Amino acid sequence: MEKNLRAHAYVNYISILFFLVYGVMMLDASGITYYSDVLMQELGITASQYSTLNAAVWCTKAVSSIVVGILADRTGLRKWLLVPLLIAAGAFSICTSFANSYVAILVLRFMWGMCVGSTLSMLVSIVGKNLVKNDYGFRSGFISCGSAVIANTLGPILLTHIVLQFSWRAAFLLTGFLLFVMGLTIQFSVKEVQCEKLAATENALKVFWSSLRELCRNRSFMLCLWIGIFECAAKLAITIFAPLYLTDIMGIDTELKGTLLSAMGLIYIPVTFVIPALADRFSGKSVMLVTFVICLLTPLTMTALEGSVLSVVALVLFGHWAASTVSIFIYMIPGQALPERLIGTANGLIMGISVFFGGCIAPLVLGKIAELDCGIHTIMVVCCAMFIVCILLTALLKNKKAASTEAIDG
Repeated sequence: MEKNLRAHAYVNYISILFFLVYGVMMLDASGITYYSDVLMQELGITASQYSTLNAAVWCTKAVSSIVVGILADRTGLRKWLLVPLLIAAGAFSICTSFANSYVAILVLRFMWGMCVGSTLSMLVSIVGKNLVKNDYGFRSGFISCGSAVIANTLGPILLTHIVLQFSWRAAFLLTGFLLFVMGLTIQFSVKEVQCEKLAATENALKVFWSSLRELCRNRSFMLCLWIGIFECAAKLAITIFAPLYLTDIMGIDTELKGTLLSAMGLIYIPVTFVIPALADRFSGKSVMLVTFVICLLTPLTMTALEGSVLSVVALVLFGHWAASTVSIFIYMIPGQALPERLIGTANGLIMGISVFFGGCIAPLVLGKIAELDCGIHTIMVVCCAMFIVCILLTALLKNKKAASTEAIDG
């Protein structure tokens, strides 16, 4: 009984710690969007360059998601990879605060992205290996909620005031320092886990291609991969260009913009763990279908009622909901459909390819569109189309109940 209580207390501790880690990481990743106008004015950055700065993070995040995912399956370890990458990410953010040009920031954001690609996968994997009962959906949702609370709710107000009182450099100093400290905290307070690993072989490339062929033959994996690409692109279209919509279309100042974006994050807080928790009780397919239909309301309203108060209301209410599906199509559904030895690779591939095409290529293209006369309107039309594709792809998934605790691995 006492041993069970200690195990329960430990999983609660690492869940809270990882909630903070993921929240600060996402605050660092999305920070530029909250003070975009200040940064663009100070360094003379164009709308296209601004979207490139965001794409830089997602581009290298995609590469590292795949590489680290493969390493995780080869070693069976998670903390061993997580700690040095978090510490390095903190160091790169601190260095960004001293950058004096667009090119310098771009390079440092590229390097930062290389460090954080599989962070969420490793966090939920460690938690999954320490579960006392089958509440993986709730736990993974709780960790993801760190983004909603810290990055989307507190972040806009906090960083806006830091930037207005000091500068955008202070914002990078803060997030970089926190990531550095959290990496050290994990090192000294979290136990390593041992997941099933791929059989040792001299030809690692042959093993990878063999695993890739097996994954490509799996219907659920392929559907989740395509859902990830379109979800990521649609989600980032809103995340990156909503601040520009508020300032350029609605004429809202920096302080009010920060307040509205914080309100959007506040509303998203319960959503971020309720949606994955519902997938513990119902099928991931059903939960995602309903969620994507709700997500469609935001770009649809911003397109049909551009410049109206109602479009802002829809943005605030539903703007972040798409992100709540990530733990379902990256971790939960593949966890039900694949053997444990392939899950790390599957997680990395879905995250990496989704982020590369949806988070890197799509923002670059949309950034060019944003410089056109009707750019933001066109972006929201495209966003509507991408959510519709997500709905159609989700409908093709097979209904399955949540996986057992033993089958779970991040």
